[in-house]
Amino acid sequence: MTLVALVVFGLGVAARAVPLIEARFLATKSARWIWEGRDRRDVSPTAFLAVRDFAVETVPARARVLVTADEEYVLFLNGQRVAAGSWERGTKLDVVEVGALLQPGHNRLVAELRSGRGAGGFLLRLEDGDGRLLAETGEDWRIFRIGHPGIVRGWLPLARALYDPPEIPTGEPAVSWGSPPTGIWGRPVAGAPVPVWSALQAGPPLPAAPPEGLVKKPPQVLFDWGESVAGYLTIAALPKKELQVGLLFTGDTPPDPQQDRPSGMVLLLPRQQEWQAARPGRFRYALVVGIASPTRASAQPVDAAVLPRLWPAVHPPEGVFGIAPPPLRTPVEDVVWGKFESVPGVAGSE
Repeated sequence: MTLVALVVFGLGVAARAVPLIEARFLATKSARWIWEGRDRRDVSPTAFLAVRDFAVETVPARARVLVTADEEYVLFLNGQRVAAGSWERGTKLDVVEVGALLQPGHNRLVAELRSGRGAGGFLLRLEDGDGRLLAETGEDWRIFRIGHPGIVRGWLPLARALYDPPEIPTGEPAVSWGSPPTGIWGRPVAGAPVPVWSALQAGPPLPAAPPEGLVKKPPQVLFDWGESVAGYLTIAALPKKELQVGLLFTGDTPPDPQQDRPSGMVLLLPRQQEWQAARPGRFRYALVVGIASPTRASAQPVDAAVLPRLWPAVHPPEGVFGIAPPPLRTPVEDVVWGKFESVPGVAGSE
């Protein structure tokens, strides 16, 4: 019995040691995939903030963040946007130098995370120039399902005080999916470094003309820049108490939502006033469907030398002989069109 017990004990120790040894060879080391807690059967769209405070005694000369999220993310460090992106099979980690944004003492990372199908994951490691850990994703991150400037800018404490008013948001612990490789995400591989957000910008934002509201259901608002532009789209809207779910159509001609496929989704957190794209695009027109009150839009041009590395991946069509099957509606499309009697392709729709 003693020998059997020793064997069982040894196997247990080995089972715990293998992930630790394997983590040494991963780009993200011991970082874990995290997400909000939700019913796994719930496929409704979601958007929320994942937040982590950390302390730095001495600001390093260099520091880099390795990050990705399924489906998409916009990352802030100490109130400054530093990176944005999305995950697809084969996508490498975004790698961004952020040492200049660190400060002695208290620092805060905030990721705005979005998924049109509800499920998703977020993976991040922040390390100094020598590879020493500064912060990483795990169960100690806090999840907020409401937008608040104090969360992003760092002045709102993550722990709510006893006498705080009800409008102060309450966070909850993140749920961990485990260390890589896990799920559909495989082993994380670092991509080529890209400049921090402020260094990407090539001039001021380009505003669209005042929006044209189309008398249709669901609500549709068309923005026009007058010529083709390339960059990151930002859409401002009146804040609501609930998550706002919309569809985005872009192109060099006015999009037709009943014929064209959406180029993306617009998910605005409760009380949030701006939606920022996670990937750049090239367009003249942007049509927002399903959000009642978009007020303005702008496109942030970026360095032309870096732009090709930021485009979303283009995959060949799947199916027999490369012919793609008819596309199915996504959960976001179901939410937007399902609120109204007018459904694309149905007789009598507007």
